[in-house]
Amino acid sequence: MEVVIVDTETTGLDPQKGEIIEIAAFRIKKGEIDDVFTSLINIHQALPPEIIRLTGITDDMLLDGGEKRQVLEQFNEFIKDTPLMAHNVEFDIPFLNFHLNQQHRIFLNNQLICTLRLSRKLLPNLASHRLAKVAEYFQIPTPVTHRATGDVEITYQIWQRMAEMLEKDGISTLEALVKYCPAM
Repeated sequence: MEVVIVDTETTGLDPQKGEIIEIAAFRIKKGEIDDVFTSLINIHQALPPEIIRLTGITDDMLLDGGEKRQVLEQFNEFIKDTPLMAHNVEFDIPFLNFHLNQQHRIFLNNQLICTLRLSRKLLPNLASHRLAKVAEYFQIPTPVTHRATGDVEITYQIWQRMAEMLEKDGISTLEALVKYCPAM
């Protein structure tokens, strides 16, 4: 099953008010990382202090980032029509859709897979299904800062463990996975 695992870092929780400051994506083919996309985005404004603390991304780092329109175009070319996977697609996809529509008048129509929803279904006894807690359950180390590439790497490792669990239940195709656990 080929998927693109994606994560964004943003300046807030509302796509209409917040900016995307970082996008990372791994193309996964036959269970292995086949290609990587990662970019900071220069938003031409100061970051809120809480975002700097959370992500470790600074205003100076964003000065070297790409322009939003160009980064989103490159991201869209990278993902094509490949199914997208994220830990909490209900956050990342609305952000991407809002800004892709704003810049290019396009929306993502890719099939979606949510590892957050999968964790709730596969690991119902976990107290929390946040990325760090699911990683902890699977004994996957997590970095201190919250960056898109690190989160994609963690999501990839979580997905590897979940895929093994799903395969034992006979779920090994995209169609079976989407039927088992719709993303949105």
